[in-house]
This record gives sequence, C-alpha cells and structure tokens, in this order.
Amino acid sequence: MKKILVFGGGQVGSSVAKILSDDGNDITLVDYDKDVLNKLKENIDIKTIHGLASYPSIQKMADAENCDMVIAVTGSDEVNMAACHVAKTIFNIPRRIARIRANEYLHETNGFDKKTFSINDVISPSILITDYVKNIIDHPGAFQAFKFASGKVHVIAATVLSNGPLSGKRLSEFQEHSPNLEVKVVAINRDGKVIIPDENTFIMPDDDVLFIATEDNMKFMSELRKMTDKPHNVMIAGGGRIGTALATKLESLYSLKVIEKNKNTAKLISEALSSAVVLNSDIADENMLRDESIEDVDYFCAVTSDDQVNILSAKLAKEMGASKTISIVNKSSYRNLVSKEIDIVVSPEDVTLSSLLAAARTSDIVSVNRIANYDGECMEIIAHGNDKTSKIVGKRISQLKLPSSIVVGAIVRKDNVLLANHDLEIESDDHVIIFIFDRKEIPKIEKMFQVSVGFF
Repeated sequence: MKKILVFGGGQVGSSVAKILSDDGNDITLVDYDKDVLNKLKENIDIKTIHGLASYPSIQKMADAENCDMVIAVTGSDEVNMAACHVAKTIFNIPRRIARIRANEYLHETNGFDKKTFSINDVISPSILITDYVKNIIDHPGAFQAFKFASGKVHVIAATVLSNGPLSGKRLSEFQEHSPNLEVKVVAINRDGKVIIPDENTFIMPDDDVLFIATEDNMKFMSELRKMTDKPHNVMIAGGGRIGTALATKLESLYSLKVIEKNKNTAKLISEALSSAVVLNSDIADENMLRDESIEDVDYFCAVTSDDQVNILSAKLAKEMGASKTISIVNKSSYRNLVSKEIDIVVSPEDVTLSSLLAAARTSDIVSVNRIANYDGECMEIIAHGNDKTSKIVGKRISQLKLPSSIVVGAIVRKDNVLLANHDLEIESDDHVIIFIFDRKEIPKIEKMFQVSVGFF
C-alpha cells in the first residue's frame, strides 16, 4: 500500500484517486473548491483537504512528510509544478508526477527542464491524445490502437462488419485461413458482455474484437474489415494544442487540411506547418466543407476544446460524406449519447489516466492503456527474479492459475515477440503484455510481479 497525495479534484484527479484507492492505496486529495471536495466525499472513501496544493502549510496538513507519491493534476500547470517542487524540497516525497498542458513547457529547447521543478514524470494530455489519434488513423478500421514494447506489439480493437470475411466464422477458421499470421484474439465484446474466446468461438457481426499482433502482422486488419486502401485525406477541425500537434505529426504522411476559426491562430499554424493547407473558417460551415470536398475525406478529426462543437462538426462531416469521424469528447454523459453517431469518440480523461496509472503503480509497469467498451486495462509489465524469488518467473502461463478475467496476450523477450499460449514459460526480464477485464484484480497482478527480499 502506498500513501499518495492527489492535487486536483477534477475529472482526472477524482478518477485517479478512486482507481488508486480501489487498488488499496491510502489517498488524500487536495482541492481549492469546497463543492468539489464535498461531492467527492459522497462518492469516494478518501481523505480530503481544502486549500491550494502548492502551499507548504496545506501539504503539511495532508501529512506530506509521510507520503510516497504526489500526483499533481490541478487545472493550473504552474500550481502543479510548484506543488511538486514544494513536495520534494520541503517534504522529500520520493515520486512526483505532474500534468502539464501548455506546449511551451514541454520542450527542452524552450529552456524548460522538469528537474528544475523536481518533477519525475510529466503527463502531457496533448501529446498523449495526439499519439492516440495518430495510432487510430495509422490502423484503418480500428476504433482503438495501442503499441507496447517500443512498437513491437500492437493491440487493436475493431468492430466486425456484417459483410466482412470473418463474420459468422469460427476463430479456428480465421487461424486456418492465415496460419502464418501472428495474431491472437484476446477478447470479444458482444452486446456489452466480454467473451474470452477459444478456437470454437464464432465471430459475429458487430462484435468488438480485441486483437494482439506483432508489428509485421498488422495486415490482418484488411482481413477483418475488407479495407485494403490506406487513408489519404485527413481534415483536422481545431488548431489548438492538440490540433497543432496532430497536424505536425500527420502532414508528412497524409494530404492534410486544418480548419481554425481564429485568424491569428490560423496564421500561426500555417507558419508552423510546411505542406498542410490551413483554412481560416468555421468548422461547421457547410459551404466550406462542400468546397473542400468533405466527401473525399478519409478521417475528419474534431479536436477543439469544446465538446459540443466537436460533436456537431463530426456529425455534420459524416452526414456530408466523410468516411470516418473522430471526436474528442470530455464529458462522459456526452460520450454515451454520441457513441453510435460518431465513429470514434476519444476520451481525454481515459487517455490521460492510462499514462498516470502507469507512472503511479509499480516501477515495473512500463505502460497502461484503458480498453474502450471493455471496462478493462492492458499493461506491459517487466518480470524480475528467479523461480525462488518470483511468483511467475520459471512458470508456464497455465501454472499461474489466473482468473478468467485476466489474459496474458504476449511476451516480449529481448527483440522477440511470443504470442501467449498455455505452455509458454515466463523468464526474468520478459515484458509481459497482460489484459485485465476486472479492475478489482489489478492489485493481484501487482503482487504476482513483486519479487521477494532475497532478490535484492
């Protein structure tokens, strides 16, 4: 059990506090808004402190000197940085994580150094969301895509089309059809129920299927979706932090257009980009979308800071012929309402939480991703020790006696990717890609990967 201070009780702060509290940690949350704290106390069994997180007196009141970690996710970058600096220099808290939104703070070329503010890990929502959206665009047909082990392993979630070649087929038929393809079906979500498949499981239309594959075997997506053409035309609606970062990453790969309503912002984006077309216009202007051939757009990405603008523009683009729409939606109530009308709904909260959880849990957890539609997580964890000091090293997967809600997807051993099977034995320094479909089991996973004192 860790004693953790969470600064900021917004969507991300309250969510990370609840998840880490459910994991069995001792959580104290600090926020300047009494109403926020009162609501939290009604829903989560944690300690709360009213005050500004960067004040030493407030941190002292929160028993900072006995804390193991600080997670600073207030609405102010400057408060987050100052709070981490106070936590280290005055209270010597060992680990400090800060969410920082402004791009100016994210580049060392601008003179920013996280060590100056005593920050161990910087969580940048704009970078995380940019990478998340780019992964989806790079994998046509997927509604979620992750990379593990420095890109050697890909996890893809996709919906099966009724006219797709796998629809109505047994899983064994997929394996027979592509015997040399290194792809594993981890789980199927059918009508809200998670199914852990075997070779006799049928893949049905509208199933959300979760795959794990090696980097060289991603061609299987065309088998699933009958989509062999790569996307060419991408339109980004919104030139803020995320829109600018996404455009920078995509402009060399796709024919790109960026729409930004603010004239000065549009001018700055145009100067920053080399080949993309930047349009100073309203993203909900039907005439403009028609003139810019919206019907030829493969991906329309609505990434402004306004949920309603994103939702309405994505729906309009879809109605006018855009092939796929991606929309950032912050409010969970909105996401539930529009999930059937927009192809891919991106939750900044979930994307940010994944990175926070990876940093906050054990040091052997390399990365964590929350899985949409499954209420689960996928982790990359390093195995340490030997058969005497570890509960997993030297054991076959079948000997781990895992509950049905936990699935080992793959093991990365040095540069080799081994898709999991019951007889595969785990060795020290293996990177294990593991799926958890019941988050109550996460503490069990962390304990499994711990090594005994003799290891040290």
